[in-house]
Amino acid sequence: MVIQKLNLLEWFSNNALILLLAAGTIFSFLWLMIQKELYLCWWAAVIVSVTHTILGVVCVKVFAVMETFDINNAGNMSLFGGIFFMPLLYLLGAKLTNRNPRHVCDVFTLCMIGTVMCARINCIISGCCQGNIIPGTDHLRWPTRELEILLYLVLLFWLGRKTRQEHIPGEIYPIYMIVYGVFRFVIEWFRVADSPLGFIHLGHIWSLICLGMGVSIYFSLHNQQDGKKKKKLSR
Repeated sequence: MVIQKLNLLEWFSNNALILLLAAGTIFSFLWLMIQKELYLCWWAAVIVSVTHTILGVVCVKVFAVMETFDINNAGNMSLFGGIFFMPLLYLLGAKLTNRNPRHVCDVFTLCMIGTVMCARINCIISGCCQGNIIPGTDHLRWPTRELEILLYLVLLFWLGRKTRQEHIPGEIYPIYMIVYGVFRFVIEWFRVADSPLGFIHLGHIWSLICLGMGVSIYFSLHNQQDGKKKKKLSR
């Protein structure tokens, strides 16, 4: 019995990433099924959810290679790859299917968050992306991965509700970029990282870019909305 449990735990550990990505895919499918903006039937939602997960994995792996210019680094992942590359795929998918790109990005933001949350849970299981050792302790580390997972849960609840309420179309993803950029910039000081830049990690730079892009898109959308309101009032 003990041996069976050990074998089961070993199997789960060896296949954790696949199982977690499958869970993320199921979440994406369920989320897409309750969205009315995209008009997806169940089989289309299945295809889109699976494709979304696969493309997400490709994006984070490609970005990891780009960070080091080392093709042997393809086994690693950088979540910033999903944040930067996936919106381009959302816009392409919206164009190919003749859907509103802002609605597509709003809806798929939750799919994105659910997927990266599963990837971060796998970091705990695999033992990567650890926090630095807390000063004054022998082995206790800052719970950076756990805090990031908590952030994703808060974002899923908050942005999930926001998509159901009145909001400016297209603003959900830049809000995610802003929040994640700020969080990651701060938490990066507490993470273990081999950085050629010394005290500044590469993650700090990506965080600032993520934050800058999110703020730029967010205020651009709000300025456009304010411009439309002024035109209506002037008529």
